[in-house]
Amino acid sequence: MATNLSRRGFLALSVLVGATPLVASCSSRGATAGAGSSSTLVYVGSDFPANFDTDSSAGANVAGENIVGNTYGGDIVAFGKTQVNGTSIADILASGIKGGLENGFAKTIDVSADQRTITITLRDDIVSNLGNKLTSADVVWSFQRNFALKQTGLFMANSMGITSADQVVALDERTVRFALDKPNSIFFKVDAAKLYAGLFDSVAAKQHATSDDRWAQGWLGKNTAGFGAYTVSAFQEGQTVTLSANPHSLTKPDFDKVVWRSVPTSANRLALLQSGEADIAMNLSPSQLQSAQKAGLAVTSYKSNKIQVMPLNALDPNLKDPRIRQAIAYALPYADILSSVYLGTATGLNSPLPEDYPGHTAKYNGYKTNLDKAKSLMAEAGVSGFNLTLTFSNDNYEDPLIAPIVASALKQIGINVLLEGLPASSYFDKLYKRGGQAYLAAFWPFVADPAYALGVYWKSTSYLNVGSWKNAEFDTLIDEMLVEPEPSARNLKAGRAQQIWMQEQPWVLLANPGWHVAHSKRVSNVTWYPNNGVRFADLKLVK
Repeated sequence: MATNLSRRGFLALSVLVGATPLVASCSSRGATAGAGSSSTLVYVGSDFPANFDTDSSAGANVAGENIVGNTYGGDIVAFGKTQVNGTSIADILASGIKGGLENGFAKTIDVSADQRTITITLRDDIVSNLGNKLTSADVVWSFQRNFALKQTGLFMANSMGITSADQVVALDERTVRFALDKPNSIFFKVDAAKLYAGLFDSVAAKQHATSDDRWAQGWLGKNTAGFGAYTVSAFQEGQTVTLSANPHSLTKPDFDKVVWRSVPTSANRLALLQSGEADIAMNLSPSQLQSAQKAGLAVTSYKSNKIQVMPLNALDPNLKDPRIRQAIAYALPYADILSSVYLGTATGLNSPLPEDYPGHTAKYNGYKTNLDKAKSLMAEAGVSGFNLTLTFSNDNYEDPLIAPIVASALKQIGINVLLEGLPASSYFDKLYKRGGQAYLAAFWPFVADPAYALGVYWKSTSYLNVGSWKNAEFDTLIDEMLVEPEPSARNLKAGRAQQIWMQEQPWVLLANPGWHVAHSKRVSNVTWYPNNGVRFADLKLVK
């Protein structure tokens, strides 16, 4: 069992037994970190990155985002930091076109007076884990890849106002120009959060491209070729990933090796943390977070931008009528979920837009538990009942707890819920292939902007629109907000978009669970980012 394996033994095992070495990616600095040394950090999570290429269905999950956040880090610009109630967070709420952001990989940034032409000169000292300097050709190739693969990277490019790869032009080796059709007020904010298909070392990627795989999806799925602080140096499929510090990075992290371990059972994650065999444990239940604190461990928390939801398949014959979706929303016992599942550590939701994001309004939220209203809507729709399969991940502590509460509530309005708990990999595969009726899921829009946050999940063309909901007026409002420079006008459009959403109820809003990281006290400066992961380069080793 995991708890019987010592920290030193585990570290040795993860490197020497069954691990897949990534020779091209492995740095000498990472290779010399001793097992169990103070410069090695052990991270235990509930899931495992099945793929390191987030611009693919296999990599588009929480673990994939976190690996990419540490190995690529975003695109050109970077988040600045601020403090909220003693917690370090990425400064995503700062106003202005470049508010809260740092130049990152850019030496200079020039924005034309009409905000349609953005010219960036790259620094000449940014080097990938494979030893290649960042050039404008890398930027161009990365965006070309977004448009070729047509997945989440494309949505993010479109959100930056880039509608064609031809709009990204290399002027010389270090200078790249973005020629936008219209001004885009969130260009830089999306760029900083671009964890889906960030900047690739195109020299390395092209070496592994083939006639059948022009964009090196096979190789990039199992290797990292980024300019971030870390690189994947080894992995054991489904069990461990070893990150080593990028020896060429300007960032010199306190931990030069990170061992990421997949431990599906939250009780085992807590036990590893309490025994000192792990430094960080993610996705613990509220009661386990309390136990960690009682044991003298630290818990860093932030309200976050999370939305725990129940996406509904709008194309399913039983769910295509908005009145049925409204009935489901009225039937659910929100207070019970907050109290019995989250023990008061979560907050309720009153809009699909996170509460602190610009444009948020609670004006249209009317969904409180009301069984009489739910039954009336079912009758109005001419439906007495039906079977509904609710798919969820067994690897999340809350989903197996929420699922029976949902089933019990919907039974009272004639809906017979069949519970389908799956391992994370199978769950995400079904979710993104849109192969189910209803799901339990958690999402978090990376960019604090109503056009992005509403469009990323519910614009009809978005890859992440897992419920296949479509509303023409809503789509138009998203497009208009992306090019509307006046905040008050954007907020009006955001209000109307939220009104449409609440009336149509494509997904059911359950809770904001918050972001909670349990960790040993030898680790400090745990910083929140909008993908709700952990950036290991920010961590400080308390000696």
